[in-house]
Amino acid sequence: MNIYLFWILFLALLSIVPFMIIKGRKDDAPKNQTSPKVKAKKKGWFN
Repeated sequence: MNIYLFWILFLALLSIVPFMIIKGRKDDAPKNQTSPKVKAKKKGWFN
């Protein structure tokens, strides 16, 4: 009985992990930018 329980839990873990990885990648994609980028001034010869 313990072998059946092991395989059930093992296969459940193998089926859940890829979904967690895919969901994590989708959450990282839309990055909200809160502050606008500041354009750097071009430096002259002596600045």
